[in-house]
Amino acid sequence: MKPSLLYQSLKFARFAVFSLALGAGTSALAQKPAAANSQPKILLAINEGGAANADATETILRFQELSRVVEKTLRLPVTIVAVRDRNSLLTALQRQAYALLLARPNDVPAQAIRDFGYQPVVTEKVPSQALFIVRKDSPLKSIADVKGKSIVTPDQYSQIWRIANAMLRDNRIAMSGEKVRAMRDQAAIGWSMENGFFDVAVVNSVSATGRTWEKNGGRVIARSAEMPNMPLIASPELSAAQVAKLRAALVALDSSENGKAMLKKIGLTGFKETSPQVFLDFLKWLGELEVAKQ
Repeated sequence: MKPSLLYQSLKFARFAVFSLALGAGTSALAQKPAAANSQPKILLAINEGGAANADATETILRFQELSRVVEKTLRLPVTIVAVRDRNSLLTALQRQAYALLLARPNDVPAQAIRDFGYQPVVTEKVPSQALFIVRKDSPLKSIADVKGKSIVTPDQYSQIWRIANAMLRDNRIAMSGEKVRAMRDQAAIGWSMENGFFDVAVVNSVSATGRTWEKNGGRVIARSAEMPNMPLIASPELSAAQVAKLRAALVALDSSENGKAMLKKIGLTGFKETSPQVFLDFLKWLGELEVAKQ
């Protein structure tokens, strides 16, 4: 090889090695900021059950302020996920896909506490109840009078449906043998009752229909025991220290005017501490859910 060609080859080789080293160094530098800025996100699932008509966008917007409280407390970014389908929610909880769940139907979080490793953080101060409601002029006086009558409930296998089933069972009435119609929207249930389409209905006391039925002249012939209302539960992803810190922050919300305004926006009065046993006892009373084969 000629000296000039040998020199050019060596020069090219040195350039190639330098370029590779520079490229590797640049790549490493590019990765460091990405790794430094990447933070685990907290997924906060919201499920309001059949007591609310809000679509996903409305739910996410309404709970934004609450999510910011969680972010500030845990110092982690929070993403809200609105989940209305019960089965999809249970499947996700089984995988521990959500770090946090705020749900009105408490049989779902109760199952997550019993079976999937979740723990309760807080629950709404005011408990909820299942109400058996009738029109003012109805001859029905108690739950024992429901036998043989037409009944409308929220969705089959929903929490209020399950509570109604348990209450009838305790009064020796088999829901499977009664004339029962299910509706998703509790406002529609109230309208159906007002217009005389059914003899009796079952609603959640915290729904618009449940809150106003007696005020508007209707009657309540049976009430369930008080139940946790809108519990917040946490997956094992959050440490005991994080859960305790979040619990303290949420319980303190109703001690400030800003906190009260935020709570009012999401239809709550305040949070209180609760225990796993409350949910376990509730599930035991409900009994195992037996879904009929289609």
